[in-house]
Amino acid sequence: MIRILISLSLFILTSCTGEEAPIKESRNTAEFHQNEIWSPEIVISQEEQLSIRTVGDRLIKNDGEDALLFGNVLADFYQDDGSHSSVMYSDSALIHEQSNNFEAIGNVRVVSDSGLTLETHRLIWDNRYRMIISHDSVLFTTEEMDTLYGTGFESDMDLSHWRIKDPSGVTSRELR
Repeated sequence: MIRILISLSLFILTSCTGEEAPIKESRNTAEFHQNEIWSPEIVISQEEQLSIRTVGDRLIKNDGEDALLFGNVLADFYQDDGSHSSVMYSDSALIHEQSNNFEAIGNVRVVSDSGLTLETHRLIWDNRYRMIISHDSVLFTTEEMDTLYGTGFESDMDLSHWRIKDPSGVTSRELR
């Protein structure tokens, strides 16, 4: 019993420091964003032709800055004729106001309607040239489940015409 009281007393003495917990200061107005939208849908078009339709959990936009979309970003890419070509997933994305370029960041994965898959950390969709570009390391998987690795990637939106820089890869097919 004495041993329990001594242990309990030591615990109480060591856990009480006499310092009060700091009071959390309220945020000042400079920390707030001018525009904040939850569950936004963003549409990017080129000459009235739908290019990208994207959604995410939250969008932040301040005057003079690019829009930041983050949380479960999903973007559908469309061909010139309006047909769907691929879907992209990422953690966040920047939508560049001047160029309408779209920059996906974090766990980026593009899956074409034909079954091709691209994975990378950062990807830029160039609105002017309608090209997907990455300067980071990439993993590209074909319909036959061949995997290609490289640093740098360029492709059209449906991943049908692509180029990998510094490629290496693995195939399960028999080579002749």
